[in-house]
Amino acid sequence: MILELKNVSMEFSSGDTSIKVLNEIDFSMSSGESVALVGKSGSGKSTFLQIAALLEKPTSGKVIIIEKETSMLSDDERTKLRRENFGFVYQFHNLLSEFSAIENVMIPMLIKKNSKQFSKRRAAELLDLVGLTHRVHHLPNKLSGGERQRIAIARALANKPKLIVADEPTGNLDPTNAEIVFNLFLDLVKQNGTSLLMATHNMDLAKKFDKIVFLLEGKLT
Repeated sequence: MILELKNVSMEFSSGDTSIKVLNEIDFSMSSGESVALVGKSGSGKSTFLQIAALLEKPTSGKVIIIEKETSMLSDDERTKLRRENFGFVYQFHNLLSEFSAIENVMIPMLIKKNSKQFSKRRAAELLDLVGLTHRVHHLPNKLSGGERQRIAIARALANKPKLIVADEPTGNLDPTNAEIVFNLFLDLVKQNGTSLLMATHNMDLAKKFDKIVFLLEGKLT
């Protein structure tokens, strides 16, 4: 298994009130599998993803990444595990505005101590795969929304992650661009043998995944 959640619950306190967002969740996904997480706005999808990606600690339960139980890991150990195994794509592309397309894709590789030469070569290859060879030196503000999201996808694949976590990555795009970007994303993930866990409200897109899980009132179905 690439990812397992066992009896995971998450509560947030507001004054004297405790709100349970996730309620005793059990979930698993295999290496190379694509899973769509579907739920209404406010259903806890983002919280689920943050816990799965070790960005948040659950109130209770276990998160297991590639057979490694993570509850007792230090923050540095969690960061290392996340950096070595995860890629991320969000609804907002989160590109660094002062860096070009190719530099944005290079950054995760440089953080991982790859050489500048290697990082630049792989970034160029990834931008070619997402159809942006002609945009490599453009700053994000000179690119369309669809182009920026394709760069974000290339960046997520930069370090050949075992699992990509994506939170509504096409939510800000018009339907035509959303489908183009999504199909490209899914194809690239399958070509690379990467697992994909993606939150979406778009059932037409969700049907293209290996598996769909629904989050309703803190429970998975």
